[in-house]
Amino acid sequence: MSNYKHGIRTSRQATQLATPVTSDGCLQCIIGTAPVNLAADPYDTVNKPFVAYKKADAISALGYSDDFKNYTLCQSVYATFDVFGVAPIVLINVLDPKKHVSVELSKTFDVVGGTAKVTETGILMDKLSVSDETGGTSYKADEDYIASFNSDGTVSIAIVATGAAKSAKKVKVTYVQIDPSKVTYQDVIGSYDVSSKKKTGMELIGNIYPKYGIVPSLLLAPGWSHIPAVNLALNAKANLISSLFTAKVVSDIDTDAEKAESADEVKEFKDKSGYSDRNTIPTWPLVGVGDYVYYFSAQLAASLQYLAANNSGVPSRSPSNKDLKITGTYNKAGDEIILDMDEANDYCNACGVVTAINMNGWKAWGNNTAAYPSSTDPIDRWINIVTIFDYIENNFKLSFFQNVDDLTNYRLIDEVVSGFNIQLNGLQGSDDIAGGEIVFDHEENPIANILGGHIKFHTRIGGYVPAEDIENVFEFDPTITQAALEGGAE
Repeated sequence: MSNYKHGIRTSRQATQLATPVTSDGCLQCIIGTAPVNLAADPYDTVNKPFVAYKKADAISALGYSDDFKNYTLCQSVYATFDVFGVAPIVLINVLDPKKHVSVELSKTFDVVGGTAKVTETGILMDKLSVSDETGGTSYKADEDYIASFNSDGTVSIAIVATGAAKSAKKVKVTYVQIDPSKVTYQDVIGSYDVSSKKKTGMELIGNIYPKYGIVPSLLLAPGWSHIPAVNLALNAKANLISSLFTAKVVSDIDTDAEKAESADEVKEFKDKSGYSDRNTIPTWPLVGVGDYVYYFSAQLAASLQYLAANNSGVPSRSPSNKDLKITGTYNKAGDEIILDMDEANDYCNACGVVTAINMNGWKAWGNNTAAYPSSTDPIDRWINIVTIFDYIENNFKLSFFQNVDDLTNYRLIDEVVSGFNIQLNGLQGSDDIAGGEIVFDHEENPIANILGGHIKFHTRIGGYVPAEDIENVFEFDPTITQAALEGGAE
């Protein structure tokens, strides 16, 4: 990081009150793979951020398939648009149709009713060619046949009645398929190529605000973030986006064998895999809806965005004990996982992992970030406190970036203090925070700093922590019984 300070910054101070040890505001940015052969332009889909305000946008830009295992971006497209009905989201696809492809294949298919159905998916239409059964005669696209995708991603080849293939009973089809198995976690993490000056994978997160003017506040890579290296890379990006903003990472704990396939293995995997940052919201296990099984991070991130959207865009509510749109939870082997409340508390919540329980319907269960139990400071521990602080800090930067390089005079100081206190008062009035105040403290601004172009403001915020443990003490009071009996006597 540069040592020369020119811009606008925020920093955090540890909570002064010792805490007893007890056991628009959420815009998703998703990195992964998509069935780009189904996109409007397959070769214009790689390593660039797309903003989707509706499912049709995502389908046009990157394609869509319910093969969630191979096409991981589709998990979030489904959870966001089909399940929770919120928008927008930012999608970054790393599957390259020039690089991640299979070898060319040729297969013969029967022509039935004037149509041959190619029962393969992932086909790049511009790499498809059709000939007679022997391969000796090549047919011309749009003149002898018309190829189109079916809803399941396979291809239908309609024979033109006036073309050269009109009498064909069989056709030989030669094609190339995209191959998502060739995508690696290094592709997801990405890099910066010094020679070409191009960014890939997560490196593109910093391009979102300059290009679209929106701030990604939830980073996730369902299908990849259970790999510790991916989670750590996401956290590195979340700490500073576009040199200005901070975000949260919604990630997954690996449910594979010898990882955390059962709840009692969650803590060990989390601890040894580096899931420990205040910006991380780890989830476990997988979730399912009918025949669909996908990563919990896609569901929880969509839920967080939904909660914020229904609270005027302010992410101050905890996702815990809120409805999940699922029908079950599973590990990678497909074993159903059902946790009672004690198991969910002791094996997941106690080590800073969000899970799911079925209490007259499935609920997200857990308020802690990955920083817990190492940190019990509210500014690090509670999901809703972390998200509201990020939201307020990012809004401060967005609101007052225009004041960078203004003259350091009373007018500037008053504009920042008065303007930001109005924002904080509004959040207090809507019960999103308990209260807050920004001040310009002269003791924190010695003249040497001011003459060096550096001024510092100090903001104190009180937030509402979740009522995680509600207790009601019941006792038997014989005097009430006695009074009732005596009152009933004649």
